[in-house]
Amino acid sequence: MKLTVLGLGLISPAGASARDHVFFPRAGAPPPPPSPFIGPDGRRIDARYCPWIRPSQADAGRLLALARGAVAEALAALPGVDAAGIPRFVVTPAPRPGLPEASLSELARALGPAAQRFTGAAGAFAALARIAELLAGGAGGAALLVGVDSHAGVDALAERRRRPESPWLLAPPPPSEGAGALLVASAEQASRWGVAAVGEIVASRHAPGRATDEDDEPVDAAAMTALLRSLPAAAGPIQAVFGQGRAGALRCREWQFTTARCAERLSPSYFDRCLEAEIGELGAAAGVMGLACAFATLRHGAAPAEAGRSFVAWAISRDGTRGIALGAAASTGAGKVAAGAEGALPVMTPLSGAVIARRVEREAFVPPPVEAEEPGDEAWLEESAGEAGAAAAIAATSIAAANDVAPALPQLPRESAPAPLVRLDAGRVTEVTLAGFYASVVDHCAELVAALARDRVEGRRSWLPETEARMLRQVDAIVAAGPRALIEVAAFWERWMDDPWKSFAGAISLAAFAGDDALAAIHRAAHLLPQDVEDHAIAVAEALALVERPGLAGLARALSASAHPIARAAGVNLRSMRGELPIEGIGAALADEHDAVVRAGICGCERLPAAQRARFVERLRELCGAASPDVAWSAARVLVIGGEVDLVRDEALSARVGLRAAELFALAGEPGDWPRLEGLLGRHRPTRAALSAVARFGCSASAGWMIQRLDDEALADDAAEALRTLFGPVVEEARELEAGAWREAIAALRLDPRARYRGGRAFSIAGAVEECASGRLSRLAVEARVDELRARLRLPDAVDMSGFWVRAEANLVAFLKVARSRG
Repeated sequence: MKLTVLGLGLISPAGASARDHVFFPRAGAPPPPPSPFIGPDGRRIDARYCPWIRPSQADAGRLLALARGAVAEALAALPGVDAAGIPRFVVTPAPRPGLPEASLSELARALGPAAQRFTGAAGAFAALARIAELLAGGAGGAALLVGVDSHAGVDALAERRRRPESPWLLAPPPPSEGAGALLVASAEQASRWGVAAVGEIVASRHAPGRATDEDDEPVDAAAMTALLRSLPAAAGPIQAVFGQGRAGALRCREWQFTTARCAERLSPSYFDRCLEAEIGELGAAAGVMGLACAFATLRHGAAPAEAGRSFVAWAISRDGTRGIALGAAASTGAGKVAAGAEGALPVMTPLSGAVIARRVEREAFVPPPVEAEEPGDEAWLEESAGEAGAAAAIAATSIAAANDVAPALPQLPRESAPAPLVRLDAGRVTEVTLAGFYASVVDHCAELVAALARDRVEGRRSWLPETEARMLRQVDAIVAAGPRALIEVAAFWERWMDDPWKSFAGAISLAAFAGDDALAAIHRAAHLLPQDVEDHAIAVAEALALVERPGLAGLARALSASAHPIARAAGVNLRSMRGELPIEGIGAALADEHDAVVRAGICGCERLPAAQRARFVERLRELCGAASPDVAWSAARVLVIGGEVDLVRDEALSARVGLRAAELFALAGEPGDWPRLEGLLGRHRPTRAALSAVARFGCSASAGWMIQRLDDEALADDAAEALRTLFGPVVEEARELEAGAWREAIAALRLDPRARYRGGRAFSIAGAVEECASGRLSRLAVEARVDELRARLRLPDAVDMSGFWVRAEANLVAFLKVARSRG
């Protein structure tokens, strides 16, 4: 047996294509719409449904709509080929309330006049065996396998509630719906059509088993064990399995027992994906959908590299029939094109370690027209007059309604009718178009990109690998989210111009689309930002610095030459991060009239080698006297790190930059500077940053000031963290917000106020290095400590920690190695 797979189709609440089922579940998108089905107690019944198909009954009409969606996608692999003559093999559920035998037969005929019908999830494997027989006998060269089922209906859910699961067993996934399709052919027919193969099915087996969903027979896994052993031997252990291993107790135990008996056939660390655990119970569609999901996952490279190309897919029907198949996906990388006509787009593969631009089928971004000017005073007067007239009409209607006496209500029945097991609450139905569904995916994933971008900066560094992997999965889902994805991302960014993390999400997501229009969308959005939001300029530059794509250097140059100050600052920052900002560009930025651009120039100056940085020292000293506290602070920080420690004690500078001057004391101050720092703190409202700086300053005399902050509800946790930084974990966690506990513990340490401390021990370079390398601190906290080491060890060269974890960690490790050798 050898069937060449040419086309795939998948549709479910997770998406409307096979690619959606690869990238959306990985990103946890979209969140399922609230179920509109209500039980007799008035509580919502958890059920999943395709929101672009209105839920009512899980009847033949709904199943036909699902099946046609999957069939259309599978047959799209044959452009220009008349597919009407391809025989259909349809897998449906067994007859049930609301879905009688006649309706199921009509469903099969609607998909193909001579369609053959099979029943249950394992029916897919019986159908494959039948297709192989027909093709081997010369009866045609191709066939279309379709599996469909739905529980998104009143009758289907009521039938399920009549047989509730045991509360002592593994809970099954929530009821769902879906359809899958596989276009298979002989190798000769595939060659005649000139269509690239998605993969091949090498063997398919099915057999009845002992335990079913209708009885409580013990699970012995004898049938599944025999089926797995009967499959042809692969080149090595099976590395990937797609089945129902997390879909209820019966299926979970069946596979566990089978793998225990057939351990020699499977790799100990095989990749396992259960589609039903991600999107809900699929019923009779599970077999075909599992096979299609296997090919799609491996084809798009969404499985670990060690999973290889071979896989096993399996399913169990409600009547206990077991089915299993052995398949192999075609080797398709990022540079190979999808199956189909000449000129097809490359297969989209997941991002890994960097953001690159991918070509996908989509609509081009066209900037919307400029909005019309707001109406003048006369228009407002006319509008107000119209509103007044409308209010008078509403008042008159209300008076008339109040004087209208309605007829008596009908008599209540003497006996209450029993409440139905399930009813549909029309008011709770979420109904959207397919385009609206994809827009919700973009919004959901872009929101998560923004949250994860913040976590990259503020969360523990030990979390960074997983945080960045999750962020890249969201970007993948956005790129895969339909033909209007780029347009929806641009609209998302424009809606959230007040949040720098949303600007980060918008910039990195737009840059992940290939095409000049994606760069044009970034350019446009940057010019829509308000002119006083410097943090957006930094966020946009950091996001784009994570991207590797053609055209980015040109975009950076265009932004840096813009008349818009925030766009200009973003361009200067981006060119500096990419090492593309010339000396003349830094000089121009330092002379700019806008503070955000000047600070971007200061950051660019800091990234220069020491010899080139010396050219701008005089300008940085001038900027320390600038009217802007932000500019003065940035210039003073670079100079102090470069060795000009006298700025720490410059009263005029401290008065100019305010509480930020506390950070200068942490960089190069000594315990004897505490009275000066204490005076500075007394003139300003305390902040989280000030607490961190005082803790790193390391003077034990500052304990009283920090302990007082424990009474401030907004700063209590930050004060406890600062006390731990300075004195170590000398107070148990349950009492760390108690001022008395800290006073007692600190008094017992008997610290010298003339020395600097960190973590309850005398400050040392080795201790600071260990703190940075621990992974417990956030990027912000590590950057502050790296600045401190640079200032105290005279290591002025910048340490870039803004990149992805691998590169940032390498930069940090290299710096800490030098610092340790100097200490």
